[in-house]
Amino acid sequence: MKAKINQLTIISESNYALGRFYEGIFHLRPTETKSATEDVSIGDGHIGLSIKPRLSGHPAQLDSFGIEVDDIELALARIRESYPKTMFQEGSGNGSRATVSAHDPDGNVFILSQADMKARDEGGRQKPVRFIDHIALRVLHPKEVAEFYAKVFDLAPLDKPSQQKNYYLSDGHATLVIIPWTLSDFEGTGISARGMDHIGFKVESIAALKSDIDRVAAKNYRFQPNASIVGKGKEGAVRLAMFRRTCPLGCHHMADSDGLLLDVSE
Repeated sequence: MKAKINQLTIISESNYALGRFYEGIFHLRPTETKSATEDVSIGDGHIGLSIKPRLSGHPAQLDSFGIEVDDIELALARIRESYPKTMFQEGSGNGSRATVSAHDPDGNVFILSQADMKARDEGGRQKPVRFIDHIALRVLHPKEVAEFYAKVFDLAPLDKPSQQKNYYLSDGHATLVIIPWTLSDFEGTGISARGMDHIGFKVESIAALKSDIDRVAAKNYRFQPNASIVGKGKEGAVRLAMFRRTCPLGCHHMADSDGLLLDVSE
């Protein structure tokens, strides 16, 4: 089966401003033209980022991700056979493309969609200089969750150091990082719930990224990264140390204007 991570969803108190942050800092571009009162749809040409306005009962957070497959019926059959307790909810995706919402063994929600095979050939597409490189989940049962994504979607396990407790799965472009959630990791800082943890970006250079941050912040301070989240104060220093320790892929750690953690590498 061919499968790829094709979508991330963020729920935000200020989704329009957050979309402008990702446009200005990471050069993501609109994929749909919508009113500022609706979802913001942007992307790097490979993975889309949907930023939804927060509604009653919904926390502001990195909410879910999408997986596009070349055979959705086969994917559903594999889930039903090996994971019969998994629940599904059918919904409508972009345009006429049907989607199915489901969850992994730890309860993380993903949106499954059938690939448009006519539009799927990406051989001639130029790779952007800044793009989404990985997404990370913190889970209670990392081995079982990693086996789920490998078994159902044929995501390829990547080599890792023997002492590394994470699991890394690749779709050939982006990496799904599965991090063990343990209460002891949060000693000295606030405890975060299990689930989606952060987004990883690859950029042409950290120096160029910082230059863009300064440029954007000088024009509109609302679009600058949330400097109060990462590494500030005693608790922030502990959080940053945990971030670096539990996901070693990035070399620069920051937060978006909503406070969502971002892991950046060159």
